[in-house]
Parts: sequence; C-alpha cells; structure tokens
Amino acid sequence: MTGTELATRSAEDVTSTNLELMRVAPKMPWMMRIEEHPYWETLAQLRVTIRAGVTLRFRVRDLLALKEGQVFESLSPATEDVPVRVGHAQLGWSEFEVLDQRMALRLTRLG
Repeated sequence: MTGTELATRSAEDVTSTNLELMRVAPKMPWMMRIEEHPYWETLAQLRVTIRAGVTLRFRVRDLLALKEGQVFESLSPATEDVPVRVGHAQLGWSEFEVLDQRMALRLTRLG
C-alpha cells in the first residue's frame, strides 16, 4: 500500500456526519484562568528569573582590552523599549530606571 492509497482511504472515511460533529463541538480550553489550576497555590509560590537584554556593539579586541569606566554603544535607540524574558518566552517590553540607588525595570507593555 502506498502513501497515496492511505491518504485516499482516510479521505473516504470522512463523512458529512463527521464534519457536522466537528463544527458543533466547541473547542473549550481545559482551564480558563491559571488561578483555576488545582495546584495554583503551589505554582504561585515558585520563583522565576526575569531577564532584560540590551544588545551592545562589542568586538573581541574590546573584550581583551577591558578597563573600568569603558562605555559600549548599544544597537538600540535610547527611546526603544527593552525586551523582558522569562526563560525563553518573551513577557513584554520595559525601560530602565533607577529606584533607591538600584537599577529597576518599568514594564511598558505585555506581549
């Protein structure tokens, strides 16, 4: 039996009744909100690391000649927001600020 024959037989098995059932059955998510998860109380306590990144213009010779006070140029304009990530997923965008003598991020938009 070839792949074409398998595909043809599978297509023959689809009837108008099957198509009607597919249209009628709503696709509901198994959980509307994360707070509904049975283990939400535990999940809510987990710590995550958030990372904000700025791409810098940097050469190997700059790395070898590093000195205190050296400044590296960013590839992003000063007005552009910085991406914020949790793991490999992007959470949103932010801007840097100083809060009580410490670096801080202000979340400007989600997504």
